[in-house]
Amino acid sequence: MTSLIRGLALLNVAELVADLGGDSDALMRTHGIDPGAAGDYDTFLPYASVAAVIGDAAQELDCPDFGMRLARRQGLQLLGPIAVILRNAETVDAAIESVSRYLPHYVPHDFTELIREPHAAIFTLSTNLRRPAHRDQMVEKGLGIAMDAFRLMLGEGFVPLRVTLQHRRIAPMESYREMFGCPVEFEQEVNSVHLPPHSLNQPIRGRDAAALALAENYLSGIRPDLAVADHVRGKIQRLLVVNQADLVAVARAMSLHPRVLQRRLAESGTSFEEILDDVRRDMAWDLSATGMQISQIATMLGYSETSSYTRACRRWYGESPRQLRARRRGVPESAPARLPHTLGAGGPTPRLGHSPRSG
Repeated sequence: MTSLIRGLALLNVAELVADLGGDSDALMRTHGIDPGAAGDYDTFLPYASVAAVIGDAAQELDCPDFGMRLARRQGLQLLGPIAVILRNAETVDAAIESVSRYLPHYVPHDFTELIREPHAAIFTLSTNLRRPAHRDQMVEKGLGIAMDAFRLMLGEGFVPLRVTLQHRRIAPMESYREMFGCPVEFEQEVNSVHLPPHSLNQPIRGRDAAALALAENYLSGIRPDLAVADHVRGKIQRLLVVNQADLVAVARAMSLHPRVLQRRLAESGTSFEEILDDVRRDMAWDLSATGMQISQIATMLGYSETSSYTRACRRWYGESPRQLRARRRGVPESAPARLPHTLGAGGPTPRLGHSPRSG
């Protein structure tokens, strides 16, 4: 099934490309997109094509921070009715929870989550698409939009405690400073923005309860345009982080009986075990690029024994976990892995399962 995204995702791309000296019409047509669909809320486009336009623009125009620049131009316009919730929820906590609930109904491939820890409230962003090209640009654009939302709710002077990104640094350090204004850590477990815990209780000023009710009523009527297999895949990705990605837990999260879920998956030509194996394979591919210890990767994938991960890795990729990690990082297997890059100072990253280290 082709994953779709609203044409709104390309809002203001033409203007940014033109400012950088490029030809946006040619760029879009190269990837099968009608330039007239860019910025159109009612048009749906293949996600891969949208990502390719943004990624190719960054490369061809020598603008590695293209995703972050585009986020500044798009702002909350990109979120449509979800922006109404952000402006009118009772508190920041309530706004983030609503976004996490409704975003998959509006942008089916993206998921956000709020993790509460003693010293930070951690907002995470993930996608359930399999290895999308130019994911780094799309993630940086997404977190840039999130920063716009936080500054709307918490004030223009809001600065996070830290930001983490799963990918390697792709833009100049100054670009990240301008966007986030805080320490940015690369090659981490999750894409996240860390907020002070007390910020969640801040009321949103000037809220309109009637506007909130209308937006929630509208979004509640939208159903995610996901095949059941894609929906299961997204749930598994989120539950693996807390080691709860079994059939019963996923079925409960989807409000289905496990046997009903198994039957629906069989009708679509797959099974829960096949999807779980597929998710683990893709996660192993991504996590291996971070330099994380093999035992930590095994735990993140839900394996109780490293040997189980080793057997799976050889089945998936025909090589050991260490060989896969070396290949993904582009270094000889015997060479020491590099520590994650950090922009700015900061204390230890709160544990979301395990903190990646070299090993």
